[in-house]
Amino acid sequence: MSDAEERNQLLHLLELVASGASVADVVAVPAPTRARELGLRITHERDAHLDREGALSALLDIARELATESDPAGVLEAIVRRARILMRTDLAYLTLYDPEAGDTYMRATDGSISARFQAVRLALGDGLGGLVASTHKPYWTADYTNDERFAHTYAIDSAVGDEGIIAICGTPLIVESHFVGVLFAANRSPRPFTREEVALLGSLATLAAVTLVQTRARADAEQALQALSQAHETVRQYAAGIEKAAAAHDRFASLVLEGGGIEGITKALAELLGGWAVLLDDAGERRSESGAVPDELPLPTDAVWGTGRLVEVGGLFVAPVSAMRDRLGTLAVGGLDTLSDSDRRTVERAAVVTALVLLFERTAADSRQQERNRLVSDLITPRGSV
Repeated sequence: MSDAEERNQLLHLLELVASGASVADVVAVPAPTRARELGLRITHERDAHLDREGALSALLDIARELATESDPAGVLEAIVRRARILMRTDLAYLTLYDPEAGDTYMRATDGSISARFQAVRLALGDGLGGLVASTHKPYWTADYTNDERFAHTYAIDSAVGDEGIIAICGTPLIVESHFVGVLFAANRSPRPFTREEVALLGSLATLAAVTLVQTRARADAEQALQALSQAHETVRQYAAGIEKAAAAHDRFASLVLEGGGIEGITKALAELLGGWAVLLDDAGERRSESGAVPDELPLPTDAVWGTGRLVEVGGLFVAPVSAMRDRLGTLAVGGLDTLSDSDRRTVERAAVVTALVLLFERTAADSRQQERNRLVSDLITPRGSV
């Protein structure tokens, strides 16, 4: 071969390499062996660089996608979906560590068709996944069923067989030395995973573990804030109830001190609660009422007096009015969907105040009757001699 022909071959080889030709194209070039080997090395390194660049770009895209997920379940689904695409496998799945049970359980899958496989649990050390979980190191195999490195169990092998899996690659999810779970990529045909692919799945697992922990922490923080907000609302409602009960107490006390009667109490009670109120005597007759009181009031007195406290009867709220075990009447309120604890205490307080007023009225009536009896006695009793 002349020097000119050799130079032409070398130039053609350089043009192919510079244009991004494939390995097959470079091999087909008639060029000196040393030059062809150098061209193949450059082509391989270029392809490897492009693969790494593509993988890094894919990881960045995955990071952006995971950053938009706020739900832990959504994060897991996104992880396995992306792992399947990134590794170009038939399926991908993820198991999470259960510290209480001491094993890992299937949490998310993409491409799986077997219900048995989706429900499998792996004890630490069992199968490929259990070995990854126990050692916190990646493992992979082109033919899992016939690979004697792993502790095969009936439950795991039957689930793997039901799914039709042959090749598996698993890598741990670890955050700050804390084991979270295992990320898998699997194929239903023999496939030898390269170290570059194992490293790529490991990078995705690291990204997934950090995102999962952050998402869980964010969800826990949101739940804590919600619980704090609910506690604050409970305290606010309790304080409002105390304030409302205090206002009701002051109003009832003012009525009594100012000489008000039972009419004022039922009116005040109806206004405080926003419904209607009625006082019945021990015979069931209406003594006083305020608001739109229904014509018919089916009040089972036995149910009221059996508890001695406020009870709900047929949509009404009824409290007994008594003093020293003496039945004085029944106080009923209605026109309300429900009563808060503070409103219940207000009705019971109104029943107590009503009992006091009725006792005052009874005592006053007894005093007047005694005075009348004394006067009559004085009139009919002879005084001295005629």
